[in-house]
Amino acid sequence: MLFRFALAAFMGLSACSDGDGGDAVPNPTGGPGSVTELRQAATLSGGFAGRILIAGQGWPVSTSAQDLSLTFQMEGLAGVRQFELRVQPEPANAFDMDTAIFAAAQPFVTPFASGIQIEGNVMRMGGASLGAGVDGTAALGTLTIRTSSSFNSFTDARLVVTLLSIGPSSSQRDEYQSETLRLGIDVSDR
Repeated sequence: MLFRFALAAFMGLSACSDGDGGDAVPNPTGGPGSVTELRQAATLSGGFAGRILIAGQGWPVSTSAQDLSLTFQMEGLAGVRQFELRVQPEPANAFDMDTAIFAAAQPFVTPFASGIQIEGNVMRMGGASLGAGVDGTAALGTLTIRTSSSFNSFTDARLVVTLLSIGPSSSQRDEYQSETLRLGIDVSDR
C-alpha cells in the first residue's frame, strides 16, 4: 500500500512542468556544487572567444532511442586553433553514450575515431585546426547522442557542458567550468 502511495506521489510530481518556453531550466537533482539552471548560450570573458551557443534538433524528447543533435557555435573567436568540450549526461543511464558521435566542423579535426573519449560519465570532445587560427564566428562541431532504451516521458534528463577550453595552443587557453557556463539542454519533454 505504501508503494502505491509513493508511486502515485511520484507520478503526480513528475507530471508538473514549469512551462516557461525555453528560459533557464531548473535542475531536477539539485545537490551541492551542481548547476541549478541551464541555458543555451553563454557570454565568455576570456580573450579567445566571446560567446558559445547550442543549436540543435531532436529535443525535447519523450521516447526511447531518439537521436539528439547539439551543434556548438562560437562567436568572437580570436586566433583559435584548439578546443575541448566536456559534456555530462544527467543521469548517465538516460543516454546511450556508446552510440554518441562528435563531428568536428571544418577547419577543426578531432583525434578520436568517434570524436568522443568517454571518461566515466563524461564525454570529452575536442578539435584542432591544422592551419591558421580561426577568427570571428564558427561552429566547433555537432554532438549526436541517442536516448537509452529505458528513457520515457517520466525521465528527467539533461546534457550539461562541464568544461570549455579554447585558445590558440595547449599552453594558451581560456577555461570555463560548468558553474560559470551554466550551459546545456533539458532533453525531457516535461
